[in-house]
Amino acid sequence: MHFFILILLLCFIIFLFCLYVVSHDDFVLLRRDISTDSLFNISFLMAPLSLISARLLYVATHPSRNFLNPLYFLLFPYFPGLSLLGGVLGAGLFLFLIFRARKMPALRLLDLFSLSAASFMPIGGIGYFLLSGSNIFSFGVLFTVFSYIFLFLFFAFFLLPRFLKGRVREGNMATLFLTAYSFISLLGKVADGKFSLGLESIVLILVLISSAAFFIRKEKLILKLRK
Repeated sequence: MHFFILILLLCFIIFLFCLYVVSHDDFVLLRRDISTDSLFNISFLMAPLSLISARLLYVATHPSRNFLNPLYFLLFPYFPGLSLLGGVLGAGLFLFLIFRARKMPALRLLDLFSLSAASFMPIGGIGYFLLSGSNIFSFGVLFTVFSYIFLFLFFAFFLLPRFLKGRVREGNMATLFLTAYSFISLLGKVADGKFSLGLESIVLILVLISSAAFFIRKEKLILKLRK
């Protein structure tokens, strides 16, 4: 249990640190008078909601009568079982709705939150595989963890500088994050021989197709407008 809590806290601290780095000098946020404190407040609201959504998807993919007991459902440090996919989708939906409700630049903030999420994915992935009892040295696990590392480096050192200069359109990093995450997760399952067409795999496929289609459609629309 202590290891589980430690991993969650470490991931959240890394997330907050990265969010601070990428947002505190952002000229668009400064112009809109959006402070780092307000983003941190939203993050502290997002964290428990993402855990609940992660638990809900896990329960949906691992049905058991034990989860009818509210204590068994809520005390996930003692009765492990979280879906990383559920956490990502729950957090993304919450952020989109709260940004729109507060009339914040939703797409830009989703990009910055996606980059911050990518920063803790390698540590979170290792913790997840250890807690799930997976062989940490299996090809599928190593592929997934190193893919998360590459994803963060790609976002931080390639996309972010171009994003800050206005050369990457707002919303593209968030869309690419969902596309890359779902693609990596599916390939990791296939590489480890654990792929099955269950609910989580179906959701991953739907996220992959919809996010990739949204990105392509958006780019085609921009090209048409330029013509």
